[in-house]
Amino acid sequence: MISYTDAVKEVLNHVAVLPPEKKSIFKSLGQVTAENIYSSRNLPQLANSGPDGYALRSGDIRKASRENPVILRVTETVRAGLLPSRKVMLNTAARVMTGSVLPKGADCVVRFEDTDEPPNKNGPNRSFPATVAIYVAAEPGTNVIGPGAIVRQGTLVMPKGTVVGPAQISALISIGTTRISVYRRPVIAVIATGDELVPSGNALNRGKSFNSNTAALVALITHHGGIPKVLGIARDNQASLRRKIRQGLAADVIISSGGVSKGDFDLVRLVLGEIGEVVFASLQMGPGRAVTFGVVPRNAGPRGRQVPIPMFALSGPPAGCLINFETLVRPALRKMLGYSVLRHPEVEAQAVDSVNMKAPFPFVKWTQLEETKAGYRVKFNSSAGVGFLPTMAAANSLTILQQDAIINPGDKVQVLPLDFCS
Repeated sequence: MISYTDAVKEVLNHVAVLPPEKKSIFKSLGQVTAENIYSSRNLPQLANSGPDGYALRSGDIRKASRENPVILRVTETVRAGLLPSRKVMLNTAARVMTGSVLPKGADCVVRFEDTDEPPNKNGPNRSFPATVAIYVAAEPGTNVIGPGAIVRQGTLVMPKGTVVGPAQISALISIGTTRISVYRRPVIAVIATGDELVPSGNALNRGKSFNSNTAALVALITHHGGIPKVLGIARDNQASLRRKIRQGLAADVIISSGGVSKGDFDLVRLVLGEIGEVVFASLQMGPGRAVTFGVVPRNAGPRGRQVPIPMFALSGPPAGCLINFETLVRPALRKMLGYSVLRHPEVEAQAVDSVNMKAPFPFVKWTQLEETKAGYRVKFNSSAGVGFLPTMAAANSLTILQQDAIINPGDKVQVLPLDFCS
């Protein structure tokens, strides 16, 4: 029996970051960059206007104020995307919109709010002003965004190891990058085991159970960035299990559920040991103590080089199966995906109710975490008396309680938020 901490170390020692792939940024959401990405250009390429206003020569308005406005002749209106057609000369100004290129001759922009531009207009100024009254003085460079002010050519925009999200996609599109190198998503074979299992949607005869673990594992794999490959149900015999595991060798990871306890027909550990290597066979933490992790060799390449494929044989009961995934499989997937932070996020929370642990080993409880103005609060007994499934369905966090732990209301505990519940 292995401790949770040592089990995670063993798992991470047996998985590696997957090779990178080049793909469209729009298909890379949630993946991790496998290269440094630099800007190939200055942004903006030319000086442009920050606000809507008037581009002019700062020397012409040195003494401007609301009491003594300076009157300038308006030569043109310039909007974003079009180039100015005239140079700003002595005592002239060009109306410019946000993001428009600064006309030659101008060295600053005065906001509409600091001129006699109509303050409450909605859309274009229909009066087409021939002159403008300037109410403020301005220094050279005021309200001007210079070439390269947003990003300079050659600047590192996104370092290797960045998770691609909406902000990153915006930055990449801004510099003209549409394809990037990211670490590949792992393909994960999912196997359920047990003669008692029937697929959801089928008739449930007496003594049978719906195969809920496969559906939950597919959801978890997808949420955490993997690609699930469902292989169906292996029956409680060695030949069926061996067949399913060998099918799973085409994937990057194999995950099975059930068949790892001490019963006569719990055969997964036995078969895994025959065709591969069992790294550990039980966990000193429940629910889900009956969990096995190992590797199965796969021949790869023309010379038949053997590649070890990690296999997680998770607990059969849904509570243990899902906890096994969140505590053991999740960090492995994050490493394979190239994430730098593998540890599960934790928050400190104040206990709402009490717990008196009787188990002779650490125990994981499904809990309800709430954020308040005073900090986080966690409720342990959210569905007491109504059965386990409602408790699990109502939970948004896990709390690992140490052996013989006694928790009283008001005590501080570390809680693992479940990001798929947020």
